[in-house]
Amino acid sequence: MPPLSGPIGSLRAHRNSRLYRSLTRTLRVYNRRMVDGLHARGFEDFLPAFPSMLSNLDIVGTRIGVLASRAGVTRQAAGQLLKEIEQRGYVTLKSSPDDARVTVVHFTARGRRLLAAVLKLVEEIEGEFEHLLKRGRFAAVRDGLGRIADALDPEGAFGAADAAPR
Repeated sequence: MPPLSGPIGSLRAHRNSRLYRSLTRTLRVYNRRMVDGLHARGFEDFLPAFPSMLSNLDIVGTRIGVLASRAGVTRQAAGQLLKEIEQRGYVTLKSSPDDARVTVVHFTARGRRLLAAVLKLVEEIEGEFEHLLKRGRFAAVRDGLGRIADALDPEGAFGAADAAPR
């Protein structure tokens, strides 16, 4: 690591070479393209804050606590954001049939249309990213990051946090 008192260019180059910086820059662009693409497809009320919740929502529904954990926010923050998303008609919040103290979030019909648009946009965005690398490299990057995520955060996978303990 370069010393903090060294030339600013050396420190800047070091910081820009770290995975954290690359991931956050890429995610920022990814999210901006996603939001812009959704607006262009008629989801004008979709806000940049929504992907943190909706990208973690299982098709069969997910408990608020699980969504909060996956998004890295408190349950209260998740609940507030989910109420805003619900007001726009993308999700419904319902008590769990197994435990009335637990709230489960489900996509609405509008939310499923949004999800279909998102899945198409993901292919477009990742296709653009893939063209920036040599042939076959993007799949290796995606696979490598997926392996790291699965190893470090297995509960973050879809369905994993809702699975019964073994």
